[in-house]
Amino acid sequence: MIKIEDDNKTLHITRGDATHTDYNCLALQFPIYNVSTGETELYEFQVGDKLRLTFYDKKGYTKRELLSKEYTITEATTTPVIELTSTDTKVFDLTNKRKTYWYDIVLNNDTTIIGVDTDGAAKIIVYPEACED
Repeated sequence: MIKIEDDNKTLHITRGDATHTDYNCLALQFPIYNVSTGETELYEFQVGDKLRLTFYDKKGYTKRELLSKEYTITEATTTPVIELTSTDTKVFDLTNKRKTYWYDIVLNNDTTIIGVDTDGAAKIIVYPEACED
């Protein structure tokens, strides 16, 4: 199971599941408010832009990273897709109940697109998988 809540920030995933561009993908957009027009525009990611996705223990931004992956944009788009493998999602603890972690997504190592903001931290809620391999 992979789900993004309506807040476009809280993720739900089953440990051991993979994302894929044809289904269950993690796609994102970066809205930017234009002061001169008073409208919100979507940032167009350019070829060569780098996105870094990092997962942390809950309340763990000052602790070790559980996983950090970097993606390079290969074609201009307003909606890049981030893929996770089933191996990637196995960095999360194998538990018998759901567990919440935090994550952030950074553009070109200097702009946080998703992370802690006025609504709190960006969360990923991980559910147990069906097997213990």
